Amino acid sequence: MSEWENNENERPEGEPQPEQTPNEPENTPNGQQSEPAGQPGGSGNDYYTWEGKPGKTGKKRRRGNRAGAFCAVAVVCLVLTAAICLPTLLYFFSGGRTNSPSGNSGVPGTNPQSGVSLTPEGTVSYDVSQTIEPNTNPESETNDLTELYETCSKSCVSIYVTFGRQNEGSYAIGSGFVLTKDGYIATNQHVVDEGERIQVIFYDDTRYDAELVGEDKTRDLAVLKIDADDLTPLKVGNSEALKIGQTVAAIGTPYDMAFAGTLTRGTISGLDRQIEITDEQTGRVVKTMTMIQTDASINPGNSGGPLINLSGEVVGINAMKLMQDSYDSTTYEGLGFAIPINYAVDIFNQLIQYGRVVQEPENSYVNISAWLGVTVANVSDGLESAGVRPQCEYPEEGAIIMSVDPNTAVYAAGLQQFDIVTEFDGHAIASKDDLVNVLSSYRAGQQVSMTVYTFSRRFDSCEQRTLTFVLDGAA
Repeated sequence: MSEWENNENERPEGEPQPEQTPNEPENTPNGQQSEPAGQPGGSGNDYYTWEGKPGKTGKKRRRGNRAGAFCAVAVVCLVLTAAICLPTLLYFFSGGRTNSPSGNSGVPGTNPQSGVSLTPEGTVSYDVSQTIEPNTNPESETNDLTELYETCSKSCVSIYVTFGRQNEGSYAIGSGFVLTKDGYIATNQHVVDEGERIQVIFYDDTRYDAELVGEDKTRDLAVLKIDADDLTPLKVGNSEALKIGQTVAAIGTPYDMAFAGTLTRGTISGLDRQIEITDEQTGRVVKTMTMIQTDASINPGNSGGPLINLSGEVVGINAMKLMQDSYDSTTYEGLGFAIPINYAVDIFNQLIQYGRVVQEPENSYVNISAWLGVTVANVSDGLESAGVRPQCEYPEEGAIIMSVDPNTAVYAAGLQQFDIVTEFDGHAIASKDDLVNVLSSYRAGQQVSMTVYTFSRRFDSCEQRTLTFVLDGAA
């Protein structure tokens, strides 16, 4: 045994310590070579470094020993070089069909024990362990809304309305639901307004021609009749029992027949909302409706469809969505409104039986603005524009009637053109604005009295009269 190979503890006292020879790299668990003992990260207590030559010890060594040591080192280096290069050469000459030996190929991730291998094309293939696996056989998903739709959709319909021959191709789409087993269908009046032909289409594409049994434009309700006797009516709920935050669903046909049977989910966002309906031409409020507010998506075509609670009961009739004015860039989302079912059932019953509303319900959800059916001006302005110069005394303050609709209650009571209104139901009228403001606080159906001054045909005399009548509705 040479002195280079002696164990440190077996060396004679005073013998110089040898330089440490390099060790063959070892595969550590993470595939990196271990640090030499004594180097940063190493585990030994000796601090010798290999520099390719023996350290100077101050003591002369024999030449033969040096040559032997050099040969031993050279042999070790050749062995290491062959071990490193041989797999690469084999892989190259075999056309990439031979896997490199474990841990020594220099190609990351080609250790068969790690689940990584080279494909015949020479690319790396990873066999990933399936710790988390998708469910390839999932259970059928069910929830309250799924069951609700399956139960209620067979009672919901699309309403397809076409208009006169001169407007061939013109149509409107709405929604509705079954009221009775023998074919009465509920919807909104504005859906079928002036329709030439009305079809009721179930979601399985069963179609019926429908007859308009009755409609109430004021309350925006209508009843249709189809020739069927085996329908499933939708259960009627109680809108007075609704609470804010309660879950509801709307079923209908928004925008297009391609979307028939659409269900949207939402909550009750508000109760007893007072929604003012304005005239498109004049911008005047014509009625105020007490509505259910919901954030369930309600779009054009949903009108007339049911708002349903999770018990499968209709609690409202979807009627409108809050829209921006044409001159207003503001948009609104989640603001839909439905007619409370408790108010609607009385109207439906009257329409089925009489074809119209014959008796005003005790608790109406619609307050119709009063309408006189007249155009007015301030007295002096009206007389001047008409080129009239009365030859008698007359009130110079008031609202002068420039025209009156002959199909109104006030016309039937005797109101004439150029009459001057000086008092409305006990309120003094000094200008046209006074009459407009006072009238806005009244509702259709109220009986009122009005004091007027009427000119003779020659405008040479003027007499006071009192007219009593029931106010017409603006809607």
